[in-house]
Amino acid sequence: MVESTESIAALVGKPPSGQSTFAWVLTGQSGWQRAIESLVEAGVSVIAMSRQPDMNELRTALGLGARGYVHAVSPPGLLTQAAQAVQSGGMWLPAEVVNAVVRVLSTTLDGDENVPRADDAHLASLTERERAVAQAVASGLSNKEVARRLEITERTVKAHLSSAFRKLGVRDRMQLVVRLRVATDGKTMSSDRLRGA
Repeated sequence: MVESTESIAALVGKPPSGQSTFAWVLTGQSGWQRAIESLVEAGVSVIAMSRQPDMNELRTALGLGARGYVHAVSPPGLLTQAAQAVQSGGMWLPAEVVNAVVRVLSTTLDGDENVPRADDAHLASLTERERAVAQAVASGLSNKEVARRLEITERTVKAHLSSAFRKLGVRDRMQLVVRLRVATDGKTMSSDRLRGA
């Protein structure tokens, strides 16, 4: 266990050129903020791990330069995905945070004519179910909410979403929102209509 922020920086040092150094920092411990700052200053990509995640702590961690934020007792597969995302230059945030951002983007982009809509060829490449899943996700629904709404399993939602991502040439939900702009037949579909309200 590292005793001080200075010893963290000394331990990590500067990563060799072309290589990414990576670290996990457990929040809630004395000095965790200084540890993130020191690691980030040393060129280390940091994921903050929390035993009791909350938005204020998430904002603090990201504000200090952390590239991810996870629950400390997340399943190993999720931790692996978070590490891979951060090591490849991305960020990792809790699903509820991503969904909230997607909702805001969806609403904001609906009125922005400078953001291109998905063209008919891209939408036509999606099956009816892929389109329904993609539009529901782009409106800010979680996979679980989409599954309930469409009466399918979460696994099926993930399969349709992966296929839609591939066909539309996007990597994640945020890119999906920008790509689709929740467009159907050239008209904007409001997120309220997607939610069945």
